[in-house]
Amino acid sequence: MKRIVKAVATTAVTLMALQANAVQVTYTFRVNSSGPSIYPCNAGLLTENPYQGDKAICYTSDTHEVCNPDCVGVDCQGNDNGKPGPDLPTPHSAALQLFGGGGHQPPHQPPGPPRKNVCECTTEYGRKNGNYIHATYIPWGESQDPHKDVISGQGNQFAQVFSGEVDAYKNVLRTLSFNLGSELYTAKYFVDICYRGSQIDYGTLNTSWNILAETAVTDFGFAPQGQGYSKLADLEMKAYVICTNQNKTCEHGNCNEYDTQINSAEVAQYNQSFLQNLTPGKFNYSDKSNWSPAKGSFTQLIDNKWEDLGNHAAPKFCKIRYVYSETNGLDKNKAKHRKWQKHGANICTHTKIEMASMGECSNCGGGHKH
Repeated sequence: MKRIVKAVATTAVTLMALQANAVQVTYTFRVNSSGPSIYPCNAGLLTENPYQGDKAICYTSDTHEVCNPDCVGVDCQGNDNGKPGPDLPTPHSAALQLFGGGGHQPPHQPPGPPRKNVCECTTEYGRKNGNYIHATYIPWGESQDPHKDVISGQGNQFAQVFSGEVDAYKNVLRTLSFNLGSELYTAKYFVDICYRGSQIDYGTLNTSWNILAETAVTDFGFAPQGQGYSKLADLEMKAYVICTNQNKTCEHGNCNEYDTQINSAEVAQYNQSFLQNLTPGKFNYSDKSNWSPAKGSFTQLIDNKWEDLGNHAAPKFCKIRYVYSETNGLDKNKAKHRKWQKHGANICTHTKIEMASMGECSNCGGGHKH
C-alpha cells in the first residue's frame, strides 16, 4: 500500500513539473501586396510653321518643281520659250467629243507639255490649321467611356489630351487618332505610357531595372511610287523616359493602408521642353535615343539598364514618351504639300519596365538581410 501511495505522489510531482515548464505564444505578422501597372495615359500634338506669308512653298502640280507664284513673263504661257505649245483640242471641243459630238471617237492625242503655268502654293493659315487629336479614355480603375477632341498646338507648345501632367496618371487612353489636315507635313505628336511602380517597399534593397521602348510604323492608303505616309512625311521617331524614385517607407515604421497619392510631389512630370531645365535631383530621366527614321519593323529607341536612378533605387512613377515628327515640310527646298488622297500609318509601341535584379539589403543596420 505504501508503494502505491508513493508511486501516485511521484506521478503528481512529475505532472506539476511538466505544467510549470509549459509556454505558449501568439505572433502576428504582415503581408504587403501591390503589383505594378502600366498603361497609355496621354498624347499631344503641335503643328510647326517656320515660314511667313501665303506663298511660302510653291511647286508645279505636274512636275513638283519650284515655281514663281507671281506669274512673271513666260510663267504664264505654259512653256519655257514663250512659243505656243503643240496643237491640242480645246476643252470645249474635247467635251463635245467625249459626250458623242460629231458621232465619232476623237483621234488619239499625244500628252501635252507639263502644266508649268499651274503654280500651287500653301497659305499662311492653311499651314497652321487642320490638325487635331481624337481620343477616348477611362479613369484609371473605372469603366466609363468619355472622349475628347483637341486642336493642335502651335509653335513649340503641344496641345495635350490631359493638360495636367498629374491628371494623365489618372486616366487610361482607349483609342487614339491624330487627324492631320494642314497643308504641309510639319506635325509633331506624342503618346505617353505611364508606369505606377509596386507599392512594396524596396527602399533598402539594391535593385536594377530594365527599360525597353520600341516602336513600328506601318503605312496604309495612298503610296505613290511605293512611298507611303512615313516617306512622304519623312517621319522621325524619338523616345524619352522620366521617373521618380521610391523612398523608404515601411522599413522605417511608416506603414499605412493607403495608396500612394497621385500628386505633383510624387509623380514624374515633363515640362514644356520635355526634359530641359528640370529641378536638379527632383526627377531622373533618360534621353538616350536619337531621332530615327520611321520603319515598319520595331526600332529600339531606349534599351538599357536603369542606372540613372542612382543608389540602386526602384522607380516609383515613370512616363515613357514616344515622339513622332514630320520633317518634310520643315525643309523649304524639298517640302511636299500634304497629299489629298487619304494616307496614314498604324503606329505600334512596345514598352517594358522590369526588375532585372534584386540584391542584398543596404543601409539596414547591423548587417541584417531581407
